[in-house]
Amino acid sequence: MNIIICGAGRVGFTIAKLLSEQGHSITIIDQSSEDIQKINDSLDVKAIVGKGTYPSILEKANASEADMIIAVTRNDEINMLICQIAYSIFNIQKKIARIRSQDYLNPKFTRVYNKENLPIDVIISPEIEIAKSIQRKLEAPGALDSVPFSKNNIRLLEILIKDNCKLIGHKLNELTSKFPQLDANIVAIIRKDKTFIPKKTDQIEFDDKVYVIINSSQMAETLNAFGHEEKISKKLLIIGGGNIGYNLAKNLEESSES
Repeated sequence: MNIIICGAGRVGFTIAKLLSEQGHSITIIDQSSEDIQKINDSLDVKAIVGKGTYPSILEKANASEADMIIAVTRNDEINMLICQIAYSIFNIQKKIARIRSQDYLNPKFTRVYNKENLPIDVIISPEIEIAKSIQRKLEAPGALDSVPFSKNNIRLLEILIKDNCKLIGHKLNELTSKFPQLDANIVAIIRKDKTFIPKKTDQIEFDDKVYVIINSSQMAETLNAFGHEEKISKKLLIIGGGNIGYNLAKNLEESSES
């Protein structure tokens, strides 16, 4: 895909690096000649000094040939305007914008993001994603990560097998006999940087990362079965009331009420 990224800061750099490694053709735009020089020194992408809101700069980036534009400058309004110009003048079909302001992210107002009004297809907020990641860690202490499904009734846990795990050396089909009360299925294992879908006769080994689908009500029992006895924190002190702190507090309050 031909992708234009507006904003060469930390987020833009990371996105450009990942997408270029996947074989996409990347053009990155930023006003800062210093940031563009860092891009040129580090990545195999086309880099342009200029404003992403200027049609002439987007034209220089071959916007008419672009499949996607990603606006991740430090300014919400600039990111919105970039998406508007990209669609109205160059008809770029996929438009992604980084939005930080909580007011713009309020669900009451997000109906404005459509082709008839403000043509943004996907909104990304790293601060919200960080808050969600912290919340998942708090909800599943001992797990490397957890992902809820089906209105939080089901979870996918990523668990590191440490040397105290009683399941080391046991086959997967022994999990049910050792812990008959658990409704858990190991769906993948990462072992020595190799990922595979295990068979029932495969054994669990030290330092494995196992991915387990569970009933959310059995989170503590499942983690205990895999050697993790960390307790869920009942009292939390959040220092910092920025976007991350605000969203974390909001998410935790909502989850405690549900």
